[in-house]
Amino acid sequence: MKFELSLKSTHQDIIQELKNKLSLESDQDIVKKAVESALQMKSNDLIFATEREKCVGGCFGATPCFEMELEENDYQELKSVFEKYDFEDYDSEAEAISKTIRCILNFIDQEPESINLQ
Repeated sequence: MKFELSLKSTHQDIIQELKNKLSLESDQDIVKKAVESALQMKSNDLIFATEREKCVGGCFGATPCFEMELEENDYQELKSVFEKYDFEDYDSEAEAISKTIRCILNFIDQEPESINLQ
């Protein structure tokens, strides 16, 4: 499923750090790896808990950064996560999916030992 991924500058920085750490060149590859790893954990409460879903620095300050393509199952699982947790409303499904991905990136940044991205 293709969509436009919206990120804040802090999330772009996290992606850049992960690219350097994992020796990957593509932002899309980092995001896919992050999403797949997070969903495989089956620990949604840990990843999407209230402290991670809270907006930090401009709730709706994310801007479209690049086109992303996720496996249909991963996309649908992120959509279900968005519907389950108490997120703010967004104008589009792409923005909602982007919010869940920003939560995953926050989790990776705050709890790097809790997730395996290798």
